Amino acid sequence: MPSTPANTPLRLLALAVLRSYSLIFFSQHRGFAALLLLLSFANPGAGAAGLTAALLAAGGAWLLGFDREVLKTGAYSFNALLVGLALGTFYEPGWAYGLVLLVGALLALLLTVALGGWLGPRGLPPLSVPFLGVIWLLTPAAEQFHALALNERGIYWLNEMYAVGGEPLLQLIHWLNGWQLPLMPDTYLRALSSVFFQDSPLVGLLMALGLLWHSRIAFSLSVVAFLGAYAFGMATGVYQDGAINHYILGANYIMAAVAVGGVFVIPSAASYLWALLSVPVTAVLVAGLGSLLARLGLPAFSLPFCLTSQLFLYVLLLRVDSRWLPLTPIQRYSPERNLYAFTNDRERLQSQLYVHLSLPFLGEWQVTQGYDGAPTHQGEWAQALDFMLLDAEGRSYRGAGQNLADFYCYNKPVLAPADGTVVEVVSHIDDNPVGQVNTRQNWGNTVVLQHAPGLYSKVSHLRPHSSPVKPGDLVRRGELLGACGNSGRSPEPHLHFQVQATPYIGSRTLAYPLAYYLSGPAVRTFQVPAEGESVQNLPLNPLLRLAFELPPGYRLDVCDADNPAAPPQRWEVFTDAYNKTYLYCHRTGAVAYFERSLAAFSFTAFYGDESSWLYLFYRAAYRVLLSYLPGPELPDTFPLTLLRSPVLKWAQDFAAPFVRFVHPTFALRYHGADDPYHPRRLQLSSRAELRYFGRTRVLQTTDIELVHGALAGLRVQLPHQSSPLRLVCQPVA
Repeated sequence: MPSTPANTPLRLLALAVLRSYSLIFFSQHRGFAALLLLLSFANPGAGAAGLTAALLAAGGAWLLGFDREVLKTGAYSFNALLVGLALGTFYEPGWAYGLVLLVGALLALLLTVALGGWLGPRGLPPLSVPFLGVIWLLTPAAEQFHALALNERGIYWLNEMYAVGGEPLLQLIHWLNGWQLPLMPDTYLRALSSVFFQDSPLVGLLMALGLLWHSRIAFSLSVVAFLGAYAFGMATGVYQDGAINHYILGANYIMAAVAVGGVFVIPSAASYLWALLSVPVTAVLVAGLGSLLARLGLPAFSLPFCLTSQLFLYVLLLRVDSRWLPLTPIQRYSPERNLYAFTNDRERLQSQLYVHLSLPFLGEWQVTQGYDGAPTHQGEWAQALDFMLLDAEGRSYRGAGQNLADFYCYNKPVLAPADGTVVEVVSHIDDNPVGQVNTRQNWGNTVVLQHAPGLYSKVSHLRPHSSPVKPGDLVRRGELLGACGNSGRSPEPHLHFQVQATPYIGSRTLAYPLAYYLSGPAVRTFQVPAEGESVQNLPLNPLLRLAFELPPGYRLDVCDADNPAAPPQRWEVFTDAYNKTYLYCHRTGAVAYFERSLAAFSFTAFYGDESSWLYLFYRAAYRVLLSYLPGPELPDTFPLTLLRSPVLKWAQDFAAPFVRFVHPTFALRYHGADDPYHPRRLQLSSRAELRYFGRTRVLQTTDIELVHGALAGLRVQLPHQSSPLRLVCQPVA
């Protein structure tokens, strides 16, 4: 979840403590967290100890100045919560108990920070290892703390409950404990409740419903893991005598499967198999570590879960091909959100994965030889592009084409495809006469640029002495590198362009997409032009570029044009700790993350109150190319988190790792410019729709008005409203 600028210390600590509960199940769902907090008090002593420990750890993290964003997730305090639940379960209250609880909570905080700092750069989470470390230290230490007494309340528990609530409470407890459930559901529910050190099918049922409320994928993984663990235990004889350890099932098998199948790995059919594979591995660790630690007088608790999860994640980090079982790039604390954001971003936000390369020329050129093209783009040099200028008849020259100057592309400027540093320049090789080639100096006159570590671009066959750059020069996108010529292996003037991983002339090529370009009237984003395509750079519109600049600190007051008395909503642009930029609504607390590249503005995520006008703007300007392209609509896809029908959403959530049948879509059209070349006013129209089972349902249509390079207003039509909502936008100085 994102940050908001106005967080009081009290609210920050309350949020951190609350999320400590849900984070045990890898969640930030506040409702689920509140439910778990209440359920922890099914054992009042353990519940009070857990809450106290979480408060101590969160308060300690705040006082010591640790990262506030991490603090808000509960990451600093959930291990302390587990320590408190364990101590409250096993020991009687008292002064010694209070001191041990204080030390245990603060030690859990320190171990969490230290292990997080060590494991984080390695791509691994600390999980509940700090909890284990504290318990292993306190268990032998407690034997020497003679004032610390073991908890025997279980023996007298019913008497205590009778003293509190009399006969009615006692009858209720007997009724709850008297549930006659079949063995399998009873075992599953007790296994879930044991994660909070309880053994109650009722608590387990409420936890299962809360887990289902939070995530259908996590719930289904918990069931799959339970069934797999139960079947494996029966097949290996572990459960033949009827001795089922509910804690081992819940805190190890179920938690490991949820972690490796849906939280740290993008959910898919493969991830469910990966989760099932974790079952026998966890079983071996449970048996082996349980025996070893028993000799030391230490409980294994959740150690098998931690080791299985970290092992399964670490081996995935060592791969060279991550097409199967991709790791979660940005943790959104929900398997569904992780999956929907990953698949959606993979399709529409490739700008985060690549350096943005433009075409290295002006105007419209044709790809005369593409990837794997004959005769020269073969073998190690297969991923390259040749470009030429052609006329309406498809010819590359005027007249007879006997002279180099007859060719349309000859002596045309060749430009830097992106910002970079010049690393190689060759400019002394003579042009060939038409029809002849120079195979001894194959590449001819060439310029190589470095754009990033391990990423270089090369333009070749330039005109001799046309390059104004030298090695070491810094160049910007669009700056002159030379002129198109006919040097090297070039029978007629053309431009050779390739991307490579090393700086040498003659390096093997690297398949790499161009960021934004036009192929005829169609917009291409992060694709490789095919042979025969006529392509040109996307012409950028100054009004659009200015209107969607939105730098940090930019503020905008948004008012209801039909209700001037209504208070405005102020939007302001902030940057978070990860250098991600977002719009924040001061009135509603809603947050809309966005990114702005050279040629496009794109919203990436929305959090908070969906009744905020900011949510309407998020859906209205979901993606805007910063180019005036009147005519066809520009399509895009929303993440499935846009879906609000509970039945349809839950059905899709369960099926999402395997199949998609719901498709939220976005379309944008440009029109209304008073002057296409020097526009002062421009209007964009967008439409958000939901498509499923052959049906299309409109969610929102919007007209966006831009005046003099600023957002001036929105006209939003929602399906349940008879008249549109008209919003007026006014920048704040």
